[in-house]
Amino acid sequence: MLFATIFMMAFVLLGGLVLYLSKTIDHGEARFDSSGKEIKDKPDAADGDAKPAQRLDTNTTPDQVKDNHE
Repeated sequence: MLFATIFMMAFVLLGGLVLYLSKTIDHGEARFDSSGKEIKDKPDAADGDAKPAQRLDTNTTPDQVKDNHE
């Protein structure tokens, strides 16, 4: 009985440690260039104003793209 209690306590503590580390450590795939330096992600730059979508079913749309089902 004592062994089972110790085992369960160790299991709970180990699970708590794993959850704590997974929340606090930044994890992900590191990328390196040919010289061995880490490649940092650059924030996306805004390309200006958003453009609305264009409708495909117009007179200028090629027949291969239209959804005619004829």
